[in-house]
Amino acid sequence: MTLYLGDLNTRARGLGTRLLSPDALGRMARTKSMFALQREMRSLGLVSSEGLMTPAALEAEVRGRAAGLLAILVRWCRDARQPVLAVLLEDEERRAIQALLRGAEQAASSESKMSGLLPTTNLPERALRTLAAQPTMEDVVRMLLLWGHPLAPSLTKALGGTRPSLLEVEAALQRAFAERARARAHRGGKELASYVAQTIDLMNLWTVLLHFPERASELADLTFIDGGQTIDRELFDELLGQDSIQDVQRVAGKAFQGSSIGAALSVQGRPLSSLEGAVLGAQLQEQRRAARTRPEGPAPLVLFFLELRAELLNLRRIIWGKALEAPAALVESEMVGT
Repeated sequence: MTLYLGDLNTRARGLGTRLLSPDALGRMARTKSMFALQREMRSLGLVSSEGLMTPAALEAEVRGRAAGLLAILVRWCRDARQPVLAVLLEDEERRAIQALLRGAEQAASSESKMSGLLPTTNLPERALRTLAAQPTMEDVVRMLLLWGHPLAPSLTKALGGTRPSLLEVEAALQRAFAERARARAHRGGKELASYVAQTIDLMNLWTVLLHFPERASELADLTFIDGGQTIDRELFDELLGQDSIQDVQRVAGKAFQGSSIGAALSVQGRPLSSLEGAVLGAQLQEQRRAARTRPEGPAPLVLFFLELRAELLNLRRIIWGKALEAPAALVESEMVGT
C-alpha cells in the first residue's frame, strides 16, 4: 500500500523555501575576497563568526546548516513513513561512505574527505569527522560496524578477502544500498521506485566512468547492480567496451534519450569533473516538473533532498573558488540548478 505523503511533502516544501536563491548564490560568487564572502554569508545567516574563517571552517558551517534543515524533516516523520524517508537518507549516507572510503584509500586529508558531505541522523557531523580521521578502509568499516550502521555488514563481508580492493568494497556498498532501497521504495509509490531505479542506473554509469581505465569482463561481474530502468547488464557491458570516456557518455546519452539526464550526458566535450553537477541539475529539472504536475507523489520530498545536495555543492564551489581566486564567472558557470 502506498503511504500518504501530503503533510511530509508540505514540510519539505516549507524547508525548501529556506534554501538559498540563485541571486544569493550569485552575489556570493561575485564577492571580491574571502572576507567579503564571509560578510555576505553572515548576512544570509550561514555563519555567525565575526573573525575571518578558513574555507574548511566555512564549509563546516554550511554542513551544519544543511544538517539542521534535514533534522527538522526527520523529526516530523515519526511514523510508518520512516522507511520512505530512509530511502533518501541512506542514499546520502551511501554517497558519504563511498567518499570516505575513497579518501582513506587515497590517503587524503580529513578535511578534503569531508568536503561536500551531508550529515544525517545516522551519520551526523561528529561521526563523519571520526570516519574521515580513519587511516584505512578497514578502519572506516570497523567504525560503521561498531555504530550498527545498516550498510556496514555488507562492507565487512567485502573486506573478508585476503587483499580487498576499493572496487570490491564500493560494489558491496552500492549493492547493499540498492537492495534496501528497492525493498522499501514501493511504499512511497511507483514514482519513488522509479527514482530509486534511476539512482541505480547512475551508480552503474559512475562505476564505468570512474573505473574505465581498469575495465575488464571481471569488472562487470563484480560491480553491475541490478534494478535500474535504463542500464541493464547488456548495456553495462557495452559501456565498458567503449574506446573512451567520451564514447561512454555518448552511448549513455542515447540510452537516456528524451530525458534531462540524456541531454546532460550528450553535451560534447564536457569533462568528467563537471558531469556530476550536470546530472544533478538534470535530476532537479525532472523532480521540479514532477512536483508541479504530481504534487501528491514523492517528488516534493525527493526535490528537497536534491536541492539540499545542490546547495552544498554550490557553496563548496563558491568557498573554494574564492579561496583559490578563481574568476567569478567560472564559479557561476559551474553552479548547479540555478
